[in-house]
Amino acid sequence: MERLTAILTIIFMLSITACDDDGDTPAPEEGEYEIIQGDITEDITLDASKRYLLRGKVYVQDGAAITIPAGTIIFGEKNSDGTLIINRGGRINAQGTASNPIVFTSQAPAGFRNRGDWGGVVILGRAYNNNEANPLIEGITGSAQSDNGIYGPDGASPADDEESSGTMRYVRIEFAGIDLSVDNELNSLTMGAVGSGTEIDHIMVSYANDDAYEWFGGSVNHKYLIAYSTLDDDFDTDRGYNGKVQYAYVVRDPLQADISGSRAFESSSNSKALNDLPSHGTAARHSKPVFSNVTILGPRLFRNDINGFYQAAVEINSSSDIQIYNSIIAGFPTAVRWNVQGPDALVKNNVFSGHAELTVVGGGSSVPGDFAAENHIEEDLETIFGAFTGNGVYSTPPFFQDAISPYVAGAPDVSPIDPFFENQPFYGAAGSADHAGWEWSSGWINWDPLNEDYLGATTD
Repeated sequence: MERLTAILTIIFMLSITACDDDGDTPAPEEGEYEIIQGDITEDITLDASKRYLLRGKVYVQDGAAITIPAGTIIFGEKNSDGTLIINRGGRINAQGTASNPIVFTSQAPAGFRNRGDWGGVVILGRAYNNNEANPLIEGITGSAQSDNGIYGPDGASPADDEESSGTMRYVRIEFAGIDLSVDNELNSLTMGAVGSGTEIDHIMVSYANDDAYEWFGGSVNHKYLIAYSTLDDDFDTDRGYNGKVQYAYVVRDPLQADISGSRAFESSSNSKALNDLPSHGTAARHSKPVFSNVTILGPRLFRNDINGFYQAAVEINSSSDIQIYNSIIAGFPTAVRWNVQGPDALVKNNVFSGHAELTVVGGGSSVPGDFAAENHIEEDLETIFGAFTGNGVYSTPPFFQDAISPYVAGAPDVSPIDPFFENQPFYGAAGSADHAGWEWSSGWINWDPLNEDYLGATTD
């Protein structure tokens, strides 16, 4: 029988409370939890018929694996900043299904959940990143005596870009992210030097308190990612990340943005020149992620007066060579900000609309001369999304997943870029409302997690 060597306690009829934004505390609700805390040093398998509570930083150690069956609900404890961290050499096997997803969510009862109610999910590997050896991941306090929170090559062995840290599929992550200090935050899903052998797809992040997804180096690839009502950035790529993403969907809240400036894409790398970056036994590199078939529904689609901390939909800085193709990017104050980007940065064959300005520059950069010619610039949002549904802006769901647009044919073939990419004729995340890969109506997508009755839910 598999055994959890961390402290594992079953608590019956545990009372929980949560506070709303005004500090009011509702009547406690009772539930039954199995608490997970400390280090996991041997393989464990959870039980979908139980409810689990992450207490503090839970580390899956090198050589151990955590298996999470479809339908499992895992709560993060607010008072202890509950967080699940897969250390280098650890593995996660979280395979939900379209109709029975795995859910990581807030401990608070329905109606009282908030961003930052718990820490999030962190996966760490040994793939390349352009830091020096053994960096500590953002948002984690480590020590010299522990491998906890350390990612990337160790200085003794070369980077392993093909390493597997496991599988996550049909998983929701809600109300996560904790600010430890300025620019030192836990994101909803943080990936540090995760290798391409890892499979992470069909993920929905909702109400992120910082970034929805952030990559620090690594080469892991993804399909079908959703970022819903993120506070900071939706896709933050940094430190030599060179993975690929196809089919991604962003919906922004017009009133919620981070003081640091909120973007759909923020792509960075390293301020050092390529020749000055560590090689870690392979070729040194700057960030060069490739995104295709992304739909960005920015804040200006839903409200005319938006939060003043919104910035560009796409920001490319510190030598990043990010490439974005065949996407629909709409409704930000600025479409693209070029800010000391890398020589191979490319934003091509995309549809832009609803931005107050198309491009801005920083750090002495200039806009590529062929930018306007190589993208579709639409002056009228209705050309893309159809008629407004009220007050001159679009409405809440079902617009979110039905925002398909007339751009359903003529997109260039991106498969020659890499065999990972499927050749699709459409721009954006989906060519029709019934695009099979999304399985919109199957249950894994939830646009109202704030009011979901997780405490009353049970699985068969």
